Amino acid sequence: MKTRIALLTLTVAAAGAAALTLTLASPATLRSPVPWATLAFSKSEVAGGGVFVAGRGRARLVLPAATDPAWSPDGRRLAYLAPGAGGAADVFVADADGTNRGRLTATELDETSPSWAPDGRRLAVERNGSIVLLRADGIEGRTLARGAEPAWSPGGQRIAFSAAGDLFVVGTRGGRPQRLTTSLASESSPSWAPDGRRLVYVTDETGAADIRVLDLRSRAVVQVTADPAVDSEPAFSSNGKRVVFVSDRTGVEQIVGAPASGGAAALVSANQLPAHPTARPLQRPLELLPDFDQQPPRDLEVRRTGRRFLLWFTSAADNLGLGPFIVNGRRRGAGAMHASQRVRLTDGSLRTFPKVGVWRYNATPDHSHWHLYAFQRYELRRGDGSVVIRDRKSGFCIGDRYGVAPGRIAGRTSRPVFRGFCNLYQPGASDVNAGTSVGFSDRYHSRLDGQNVDLTNVPPGRYVLVNRANPSADIHELRYENNAASVAIQVRRPRGRGKPPVVSTLGTCPDSDRC
Repeated sequence: MKTRIALLTLTVAAAGAAALTLTLASPATLRSPVPWATLAFSKSEVAGGGVFVAGRGRARLVLPAATDPAWSPDGRRLAYLAPGAGGAADVFVADADGTNRGRLTATELDETSPSWAPDGRRLAVERNGSIVLLRADGIEGRTLARGAEPAWSPGGQRIAFSAAGDLFVVGTRGGRPQRLTTSLASESSPSWAPDGRRLVYVTDETGAADIRVLDLRSRAVVQVTADPAVDSEPAFSSNGKRVVFVSDRTGVEQIVGAPASGGAAALVSANQLPAHPTARPLQRPLELLPDFDQQPPRDLEVRRTGRRFLLWFTSAADNLGLGPFIVNGRRRGAGAMHASQRVRLTDGSLRTFPKVGVWRYNATPDHSHWHLYAFQRYELRRGDGSVVIRDRKSGFCIGDRYGVAPGRIAGRTSRPVFRGFCNLYQPGASDVNAGTSVGFSDRYHSRLDGQNVDLTNVPPGRYVLVNRANPSADIHELRYENNAASVAIQVRRPRGRGKPPVVSTLGTCPDSDRC
């Protein structure tokens, strides 16, 4: 039996049929029950079934003959499935009390697994084996990828899904999906952590259906459950510290919770809950994170400097996120400054993330200002991915240097705020304030110092020049799969002593370090 869960605490104005009492109990195999949020669930296999809303131990029928409920981000509406005129399952939306019902789709194909965008304006559904986007007013959007069980990221820029036994993520603007798992086991039912950095999912690696948590940056996997029972449809708690899921470990399907880091499970409800329980999503301020979209290196040119032959290029990282990249530095003694990141929230407040990098003063004719080190990495690689040369410049002065093509961020371009040059000619500065506004790019031209790799001793052959933003993922952003871009090049050595190598471009690869 498929079940879906997401968490939040709210009071529900319920209406409709008589109430169903939900008993909290503690079987010997589980710890004492944990109070959780208001639930919605479907109960289609018995007479009088439909979508129920449960709170404070009681449940009321609000949508007869409906299944697959999904709470809107503001907790006021439910998306759900119900039979259409042709008998196929269509997507509907109604208020939380079952009123103001409206149909979003009317096709001859079944839709499943509705998932709301964080802004409540769109939904993702599965239709005939593909992930399809819908506007909340029912207007059809694009088909993103072949797959099932779409799950919208908290930042609204990505959708996780399952396909052919693995987990993938794809940008909501389309593009090639990124594979997240490659094991021989079957993974399914992805759900995001509130910070967008982890996914919880189901795997049959041990022969049973168990819960795992995947760190999207490190690819580390945490085993949450290892039980012969069937555990399914997991979701994170509102603070990301716990996972709630459906389990039949007591002999009937019930909602169970466990620490996201692993540990003993705790019963949430002792009733046998029918299909698709889900809880209201957390009404929490959304982090307006930046999103560095690294552009492939361009303007390639070989120039001689003394006895060396350098391949020069232009690099740029565009901010396509929901908010600006704000980075500060404050001196603590002599030398470098610790860098911290400030993130705006939808409620107007700011959140600070300390130690996202280091500021160092760079004293060269082209710069002579403070650089955020490790913001960029330049590498020349072989076809197998091994590094031939790593750049000697890892620092950038962050700023609003160039605007991004307007069509890339759908009208979200902000005004340029960061027009300074990182305390130019101020090696004794005590603090640095810099950043990149939404819709702007920090671009470094090929004529600037450090924008090169040394080809002097590189033998002829095919190579890949990689530019990567935020290489250590210390800076918090919406997504990380677009942080690298590359260009494939051919290096030839002309006959004759002292002649520079000849470089030709073979291909350009956005969002990939393997061109």
